[in-house]
This record gives sequence, structure tokens and C-alpha cells, in this order.
Amino acid sequence: MKKTYTIPIEEKTISQLYNLWLNNGYDSKDDIDIKEIHMSGIEKAVSEIKLYTYEDENSINSSCITVYDKKLKKIAGLGEVCTKSDSRGKGFAKDLCRIAKEDFFSNSESEGIFLGTVNPLAQKIYENLGWVQIPNSKVMFNSKRNLTFEEFIHNYYGNSKSLEINEGSPKYRIPIIPYFFSEISSMKVDINVGIIGNNYSSMCLSTYNKFDKLSSEAGDWFVVSDHENKIYATSSYICDNNRNFRIDGTYKENFKNEFKKLISYNIHKLNEINSKIIYSHILDEDKEKIEIFNQLGFKKKKNIKIQERAFSELILE
Repeated sequence: MKKTYTIPIEEKTISQLYNLWLNNGYDSKDDIDIKEIHMSGIEKAVSEIKLYTYEDENSINSSCITVYDKKLKKIAGLGEVCTKSDSRGKGFAKDLCRIAKEDFFSNSESEGIFLGTVNPLAQKIYENLGWVQIPNSKVMFNSKRNLTFEEFIHNYYGNSKSLEINEGSPKYRIPIIPYFFSEISSMKVDINVGIIGNNYSSMCLSTYNKFDKLSSEAGDWFVVSDHENKIYATSSYICDNNRNFRIDGTYKENFKNEFKKLISYNIHKLNEINSKIIYSHILDEDKEKIEIFNQLGFKKKKNIKIQERAFSELILE
């Protein structure tokens, strides 16, 4: 039978979900984007999470999940699409994704749903349901009004008033997806979260988790965002055992001044906690980003290679 749940859900259901996922395609819990704590409702104040299943009395046979920010109801992410190996070929996943899409689009404010896939067979199923691949990526977008992704982004970022610096938090779980995919570039780099060039092209719901992980690695992250939680720039820092902090970040084209203010804000915070050295690794070819850091007092110390690409190490003097 088909069921729809709104998070939080019971421990028994969470256990059945993990049994489905870990025995039918997910190698480990690290591969799962929506964790047990999310299923238990830790983010219910800021995120609407819905679970769609085919299940019998003792197990869940197929699943998918949608997530959207309660303040920015225009967009959602779809993930954790999985079917038991002995239940495949029955159309369960396609049916659940269709139901999830129609459910989200029944919200009058909704505009589009993102998902990520590297599976060509799954991609065909999603295409039949209206998803279209975002150019130069493995992420797909489904527009309620049949807009192209470029048209959607043009409208989405059409009003950039009242931008503020905010600490990274779960309310940016979904807004961070269109932020990165609105400008896919080999120059988009944040070393602290493992984003180097276009290696984020298959990330969707996992994008936020890369930033959230910083809190367990003696780091933190921040954004420049508007009143709807749309993101225009990000920053991050991470600390080593000697209280040296590496700072990094990204920004949308034409928002370099906001990015400069964001990095300056981070420097101020790090100076308040008695950091020893503040430094950054910036792609050599990204002259504009290097100039921003130079203007904030960073000086180049040496050349380094990261994943076979040339970077400059800059230290705040």
C-alpha cells in the first residue's frame, strides 16, 4: 500500500527506511542525505520533510522524500529514491516520484523541484515525469510552469533587496541548491567543503551536508542571503590543531562587494577568538577572488597544487 508521512515519523518507520536503503543501493549511512535525526523532526521548525512509500506490514518496499524550506516554499529537493531489488520493475519509484511532485506542486507558492542522479535508467524515468537535466551537471529540475532552468533562475534572483550576513543553518538546506547550480563554473571553489571547480555537479540534497559537516571539524559557515533565504554568497572557515584558520567562500557574479563584506565579517570573528594565522587557498586563475583577499590584507606566500590545479596560498598580515 502507498503511504505519505510528514516528518517527524516513528522510530519503527525510520528503522524500516534504513533497512531499505542500506540493503538496496546505499553503501553506508554517509550516503544518505536525510539522516535519522531529520526523520525524528530536528529541523521541523524550518523544513517541511515528507516521505512517500510503498510498504507492507513489515517493511518498506520503495521510498522517496521531498524537502522544502518553510520560508522559501518555491523550491524543493527530492531524494532517497529507492526500491527493494525484488520489487523493481513494478513502477513503484516512478509512481512515488509522481505523487511527490504533484503534492509539492499543489502548493500555490511552488515553482520547481530539484533532484540529483548519476543513473541513466533513473534519469529516463525522471524525464518522463517532467524533470530536465541542468546543463553541465547531474542535477535535474522540474518546473511547475514549464520554464527552462535558466528562465527560473532569472526570475528567482530577479529581486536582490535587503541582503544580510547570516550564520549557516538548516534553513539553507534547499536554497543552497539553486545557488550553486545557477552559475556552474570551474572557478567555483571552496576548499573547506571540498568544492573544487565543477565537482559539485552531481550534488543535490548532499550539498548542504558538506557545509553542515564543518561544525564537527572545528569550522563554521556563513551566507549572504535575503529575507526569503535565497543565497548570494557563502563563506567558510576551518581550524587546525594549532589554531590556524583557513577561510574560503564563493559568490554570485556581480555580488563581489557582498562577498568582500562577508569575508571581512569572518576575519573579525576569527580575530575575536584569538586565531593564530588566517590564510586561504585560492585558484590561481581566479584573479578577482585573489584581488578581494588582497584588498582585505592577504598576501601571497607560495604556490601549491590541490587536485592537480594551481592555487596560491595567501596569509592575512
